[in-house]
Amino acid sequence: MTPTAQPLRLLLIEDDEDDYLILRDLLDEAAGLSCHLDWVSGLAAGKAALARDAHDLYLIDYRLGADSGLELLEYAGEAGRLRPMILLTGQDDTELDARALAMGAADYLVKGQFDARQLGRAIRYALERSAASERLLQSNARAALLQRCLEASHNGVLIVDAQAPGRPVIYVNPAFEQITGYSAEEALGRNCRFLQGSETRQSGIEEIRRALAAQREVHVVLRNFRKDGSAFWNDLYIAPVPDERGVITHYIGVQNDISERKHFESQLAYNANHDVLTGLPNRALMEDRLEQGCQIARRYQRQLGVMLLDLDGFKPINDTLGHAIGDRMLVEVAQRLAAELRPGDTLARLGGDEFVIVLPDLAHGEDVLAVAERLIACVARPYRLNELDLHVTASIGITLSDGAIAQPMQLIQQADLAMYQAKQRGRNNYQWYTEHLNRQVSESMTLRNELQKAIEALSFELHYQPQIDARSGAVTGYEALLRWPHAEQGMISPARFIPVAEDTGQIIPISLWVLARACRDARRLQLDGLQGGAVSVNISAVHFLRDNFLDSVREALRASDLPPRCLELEITESVLLENAERAIALLRELKALGVGLALDDFGTGYSSLSYLKDLPIDKVKIDRSFIRDLIDDPRDAAVTRGIISMAHHLDLQVVAEGVETAAQAARLFDSQCDVFQGYYYARPMPLSELEDYLRRARPAALGLA
Repeated sequence: MTPTAQPLRLLLIEDDEDDYLILRDLLDEAAGLSCHLDWVSGLAAGKAALARDAHDLYLIDYRLGADSGLELLEYAGEAGRLRPMILLTGQDDTELDARALAMGAADYLVKGQFDARQLGRAIRYALERSAASERLLQSNARAALLQRCLEASHNGVLIVDAQAPGRPVIYVNPAFEQITGYSAEEALGRNCRFLQGSETRQSGIEEIRRALAAQREVHVVLRNFRKDGSAFWNDLYIAPVPDERGVITHYIGVQNDISERKHFESQLAYNANHDVLTGLPNRALMEDRLEQGCQIARRYQRQLGVMLLDLDGFKPINDTLGHAIGDRMLVEVAQRLAAELRPGDTLARLGGDEFVIVLPDLAHGEDVLAVAERLIACVARPYRLNELDLHVTASIGITLSDGAIAQPMQLIQQADLAMYQAKQRGRNNYQWYTEHLNRQVSESMTLRNELQKAIEALSFELHYQPQIDARSGAVTGYEALLRWPHAEQGMISPARFIPVAEDTGQIIPISLWVLARACRDARRLQLDGLQGGAVSVNISAVHFLRDNFLDSVREALRASDLPPRCLELEITESVLLENAERAIALLRELKALGVGLALDDFGTGYSSLSYLKDLPIDKVKIDRSFIRDLIDDPRDAAVTRGIISMAHHLDLQVVAEGVETAAQAARLFDSQCDVFQGYYYARPMPLSELEDYLRRARPAALGLA
């Protein structure tokens, strides 16, 4: 026995100290045995020591006072203790020897009949037999565990004999049977090629052949067939199994049915390139088709047409009838559009109700017009959904290319610009992309960026234009007018930047600033003793229809300490277009707050006059377009008189904007207009100039301060 790196720990369970001393001396004399002997006396102490399991071997005396060492053997067996134990007795008894061995003792020694050499040999043999038994138990446990693992595995496992002709299958686990439908009896003895069916030319099969010839592992995915003939995707790992000499005796194959994963991957690949609702190509696939179309146009000197189609009137249908109806309509639209195109054309859905049509290989650019007309006509046909006849139309933007464009996606942007122009020109039509349109959009984008800088820096000014009482000539109020002094472009007209701000939502922070600044300036005039009446502030329809608009008015009044009667809000008829009832309810809340209300640009809007009687307003302002030709055009004069008369019958004041001549003022005076505003009386001016103006002006008969 090879000496261990550390001394063996032995325990003697013995009630006679003399025997302990004798045994200790014998162990010291035993050659090749490095050990340390501990000693406990009695049955109870022995059981406690066995429970701790801190020793490599136990020497147990048969007689422990009134107790028997066999009880310790029995205790150790019941407790599952596997350390070797040698029974010591004072007499040679064959029956006791056999009984002790049957109870788990590794050996049996008679006191006084063994020397140091025999004792050492007994200890070594006991330890070696114990180690061998432990190794065997571990080996059997590993084999049983391996068998259980193979049977429990969800992966199919098969083992083939590498040295037998044809490499027959010698083992399959239950998962193999479940995956393939073949029982173990049907698979054993056959070459696993029987799973390939007729598909023996797959690339993975040749890879397996090369791996087997080189005796190396391989991983492939094969299309295999179950016993019932159905196909499945087999994710297969094959590895060689060498014996102790390194000779390959077997191959083990681990298979996994990944058909569901393959289907999922296929579905993902499809969804990555197609719109889920309509099944049309999506943006990703459309970009690829667009690139191909450019290549065809360049190679064969042809034209590429790109159209962007957006539905008109789809959102109200979607909002009122629900997304289910809206989705059904989109599917039918997609089907109608596809029916009007050639097999080589691409119809893609970008999202929402936007579609892109890519028309490659056009001999003449004008050919796209016939397609556009067919598409507009097919979209406009009624849709029969849920027993309802629904109608939508289409606006289309068109652009052409010879394929030389560096970034094909710019064609989509061009078509989008043209489509937006089609929307502006009444919808249900198509428009071409032009360089002029591009310049307009580019200028709008530049203006938007500059406007954002101005918002962040608060680079705006308010000018004020007085309003004059037609009878007394007194200042009855003044309108706040927004000005934007640009460092490079000078004063930018509100007619340029206000529409951009309303389209982008930038009008909200601008409108909040105007409201707060106008209230502060009006309060300053009051504190300076200048009675100029109420300050009028134009309110964008975009801001007016925000949920927190009323709160913003309250906050501006609170922060400035301006009385509500000293603020007048000017709205246009456009606030009534989207939700007239909600707009009227909000106007009534403002009226209850004490704020004055005026209807601006009267006569130019599109709302019904029937709403006018319900509006809780104080004034109407005649648009300057009627005043401009008041003297020369009898029709404008008639309209102006009609507005004044109607307003007075509704107990409303009338303000004429754009009064620039004495003749205009005289005609309006004769028509009994109440208030004049225009260059004839005063131009818009900064606050400091307004202060001087009010000091010079004749005081109002009734001040509002």
